[in-house]
Amino acid sequence: MMTLYVAPLLGGLLAGLIITRLMIPLARWTGWLDYPDCQRKLQQQAVPFGGGVAVYLATLVTLACLNWSEPVVAGLWSSGLPAGGLLVAATLVLLVGVVDDRFNLRARHKLYGQIVAVLIVIGAGGCCIDRISLFGWTIDLGILAVPVTVLWLLACINALNLIDGMDGLLGTVGSIALASFGILAVLSQHHLAALIAFSMLGAVLGFLWWNLPPARIYMGDAGSMLIGLVVGALAIQTSLKGPATVALGAPLAILVLPMFDTMAAVIRRKLTGRGLAAADRGHLHHVLLRHGLTAPRVLILAAVLAVLAAGGALASIAFQNDLYAFVSGAGVIVALVAGKLFGYAEWKLVQKRLAAAAQALLQPVQSPAAGQELAVHLQGAARWDLLWQELLVAAQRLQLHSLCLDVNAPALHENYYACWYSTGIGSDAPDLWRIEVPLLLEQRPLGRLTLTLARRHQSLTEAMQVIIPIIEAAEQRAGQIICQQTRTPLPQSLAATRETTELAFTWDATPVTAKG
Repeated sequence: MMTLYVAPLLGGLLAGLIITRLMIPLARWTGWLDYPDCQRKLQQQAVPFGGGVAVYLATLVTLACLNWSEPVVAGLWSSGLPAGGLLVAATLVLLVGVVDDRFNLRARHKLYGQIVAVLIVIGAGGCCIDRISLFGWTIDLGILAVPVTVLWLLACINALNLIDGMDGLLGTVGSIALASFGILAVLSQHHLAALIAFSMLGAVLGFLWWNLPPARIYMGDAGSMLIGLVVGALAIQTSLKGPATVALGAPLAILVLPMFDTMAAVIRRKLTGRGLAAADRGHLHHVLLRHGLTAPRVLILAAVLAVLAAGGALASIAFQNDLYAFVSGAGVIVALVAGKLFGYAEWKLVQKRLAAAAQALLQPVQSPAAGQELAVHLQGAARWDLLWQELLVAAQRLQLHSLCLDVNAPALHENYYACWYSTGIGSDAPDLWRIEVPLLLEQRPLGRLTLTLARRHQSLTEAMQVIIPIIEAAEQRAGQIICQQTRTPLPQSLAATRETTELAFTWDATPVTAKG
């Protein structure tokens, strides 16, 4: 039986190496390339896509050869994980990813394709979570079974998709997850799931050879979503403790890195008022690289953490104790946050949001001048707090209702969020004007400045005469801060207005100490 599991691993590895190598010139010939954009994609030159297609083909070739050469494999297709539904869903999600890589689909259109693929896995693949088991407690989901399964599979798809931002990272994390679920499948006697896991594991390792820094080919959304879907389905099948009862601890521990990265991104974007699809450079690999780690060391650290968490997950299954999985997964998260390697900024953001909510609840009556304030530096080291102090002075002097400074410059590794609103006017007041303006540095986006003010009796022209100097001065000062941080000369447009910028904030007002 051991030969039955070694064969797909070696076959997938060989097929992955060959097919991925062939995809590199093919992608270049067809123009299927990922071009640098000086914002999110900072590679030096265009890199071919196609790694996801190579992994998909290598996995299918390996399983087909096993089916032809091993008679025992043919009998597995009618038992265990129904492969037909998973194959159709995997093909669909791969095609959605290919279209997205080529034409850059809108986020909601990509989500629609993911949902259809997930429903196919649940309906035709018979993969559904009816009950959840954790620490000896079993929860019957009832009518929530399908929604919970959909959410789980979508979480896996998008978690693996989000972590694919550095050469070799998805291949490293994905291969450890596939290996872990393959071992779980062997322990739980789910032979077909084990064959699928080891076949794709070999294919991913074959791709990884060509994807290690500096990468010669990228997985693309096609590959990351494909691996996420298969990993999510395998997690359900290999973690069964009874009929449709999933032991939740093991899969969560195995996927702790991509899940934690996704959770941090959701917290970071929602609590700063950004869309979930907003781009930033606050993911796990971005933060570790900013800490001074080289790309190979980031891969080694990610691999070590993933292996430790997976070891706890396997121990929890072997000893029938979810505590091992919980301790290993939580230990990885605590080590990253406590060591300020990743997640610390999001933790501080949550703390400040909770503190502001508690203050508003315990002290509902405040002077309008004091207001409510939140400021947090998510990434980078530029002195945005100085700009925020000056903006606060202007906002309170001119009796604005609210002010928000949102700096999100991925190419510059800067991410700062601050907001303030007066308690003198309700947010639902009918006479409020809201103005949102992008901040630019030589036509490159730095972030946005959002202001609201009461109309009272002034005209729109009079209101804009109040607002425009703030906007212009804020954009000029933001440019100066960036140039000081990067030690680059001031652009001529900023240098010429330096005196104007400094004077723009010298109204008769006393500086206010930031609370954030």
